[in-house]
Amino acid sequence: MKKHNLHAGLVSASILFFLLLAGCKSAPAGRPVDALELIDNQSSFYIAVPKAADNVLIERMITGFYEGASEADAKMIADHVNKVYCGLNRSKHGTEVQASIEGSIPSKMVPKVLNEKKGWVVSDFTPSKSINNYKIYSGPVEMTFPSPKLACIGRNLEGMLTKYDALAALPAEDTTVLYSDLDEELTTYLKGAETDIRFYANKPQSFLTILTGAQLDLKLIDVKGSFTSDPKHPNQYFLTLDFQFKNGTFLKAGRTLLILAFGLTNSQEEIIGDSELIIHDIRIDKQQLYKLLSL
Repeated sequence: MKKHNLHAGLVSASILFFLLLAGCKSAPAGRPVDALELIDNQSSFYIAVPKAADNVLIERMITGFYEGASEADAKMIADHVNKVYCGLNRSKHGTEVQASIEGSIPSKMVPKVLNEKKGWVVSDFTPSKSINNYKIYSGPVEMTFPSPKLACIGRNLEGMLTKYDALAALPAEDTTVLYSDLDEELTTYLKGAETDIRFYANKPQSFLTILTGAQLDLKLIDVKGSFTSDPKHPNQYFLTLDFQFKNGTFLKAGRTLLILAFGLTNSQEEIIGDSELIIHDIRIDKQQLYKLLSL
């Protein structure tokens, strides 16, 4: 897989909370736009969270950001979400997010909630060579709602709206290709998340530190993987990790460190070629993923 260049509590939870609050003008007639098409290739960590994989996680994400939300409110909001795609970057200055969400967005709520009286700055944006106007809402985060089925949050909203506008203007039957900025393998992988949570990182060190509690210097190119709820243990996931090492020497050293960090058995690992290591069925507490998302 090619390489691509988390204030994370604000990140993940705001994505979901504002779906209940959002609304927008009618989308331009034409081709339906896929949420994943609006995510660019300027992030170091990508994650796809479908409702079917863990609706409780989505509810936790909501209450993690919006402390005033009751459990009933969180569940109601989560029921409007189908899938969340995030691109995240972490630096010493904090975390930036770019998120694109597909769901059913109640359009009547926005004037009541995202208005200037409540501290939101509302601005208009018209893409170049377009006659369509979109609202951008600036507050604790920036967001926009290009259609009743899509919400965008965080970095480069104008770029996301420009791409949306161009794709929506294509013929309605032009749905055989996903016009993603991500490479085809990554696009297919994230798009395929239906009953599992999928992620990809081309700078995976901080991610692995959160998961293992240890500083692991593994000389990795990238790592991808998935979280699947354990039906027998509702507080746990099964985690699968697919590591791409820089070479076989680094794989051997990294394998030893991972066996110690995760307490692995031989049956859980598979080596492909001389630089790829896949680890299956790691039991991991769901709180560790919530920690990754700072909830």
